[in-house]
Amino acid sequence: MKTAFVTGSTGLLGNNLVRLLASRGVKVKALVRSPERAWKLLAGVPVELVKGDLADVESFASAMRGADVLFHTAAYFRDSYKGGSHEAGLMRINVEGTRALLEAAYGQGVRRVVHTSSIAVLAPRQGHRLTNETMGRDAEQEPDAYYRSKILADREVDTALERHPDLHASLVLPGFMNGPGDAGPTTAGQLVLDFLHGRLPGVINTRFSYVDARDVATALVVAAEKGQRGERYLAAGRDLHVGEALEVLSSVTGLPAPERQVPDALLGTLALMNEAWARLTGRPVLVSWQGFRTLRRERTNMAFDSSKAERTLGLRFRPLEETFTDAVQWFTANGYVDRARLPRLVGSV
Repeated sequence: MKTAFVTGSTGLLGNNLVRLLASRGVKVKALVRSPERAWKLLAGVPVELVKGDLADVESFASAMRGADVLFHTAAYFRDSYKGGSHEAGLMRINVEGTRALLEAAYGQGVRRVVHTSSIAVLAPRQGHRLTNETMGRDAEQEPDAYYRSKILADREVDTALERHPDLHASLVLPGFMNGPGDAGPTTAGQLVLDFLHGRLPGVINTRFSYVDARDVATALVVAAEKGQRGERYLAAGRDLHVGEALEVLSSVTGLPAPERQVPDALLGTLALMNEAWARLTGRPVLVSWQGFRTLRRERTNMAFDSSKAERTLGLRFRPLEETFTDAVQWFTANGYVDRARLPRLVGSV
């Protein structure tokens, strides 16, 4: 792999992937919507910026010519948790954008693709303690529009493989990603910031599979080198209750972790209030109504089996303490939180 084309290059996963590829001597073409933002986020990284948007793939298609691998990390995600309905945007970017991207890349001579999927496309099966790559959800029965869009995006990859026998594509399914470089921030990053600013009303009764974005970036690169055609690889990380994760954050920052449990009735009320706030301001909220419904439904569905990626890709997951330390260091260094708020912060980015 000498040249790579990366979508979503200013996202949490994308910018860590760009850094990893560049550190390995790969020439990176990075798709960005805002070059100004990208230059700030990727300062010092040797990268060629390509301005474009998945809503108009043809506008940047020619830039993919010559790429050995297309890494597709872009997705419509953060806006879908600002409240209200975002189904049209989810379908346009995550599904139609993926379809157009794959066809354009193939037309430009790209024959190897690594697609970033999500644990959202999987659901547990009765009698199985852990969920694995074979346990797909039914898009037609899925009420969460984001989940549905990711399932359908994966189908576009499968369809492209059927259409083009000489196309090689594999899929990596990340868990709840944290880490440095979360400029958005993502939902996971916003949870960390809400903790740092003391804005959490308490502990929500749910679980997540926490994973470092840098470990997922490594999985993507190794999947490009060793992944099998059409195969899916879970990079889910560590299954923890939110309360346990907040205790880890407390241990690296010195800030107290909330102890009060937020009952579903209160969380639902907050979600409805947040919906109204989101509609008025357009700002991200702690939890949307759809987010509340999904959290309540999925609270016991977050135990995933990443052994396939560990076995075949050599994937290893770093400690959550390291992930949170580096994420908080990055947030403080980039003005998201005042360092003086933190009684203790060990380690460095």
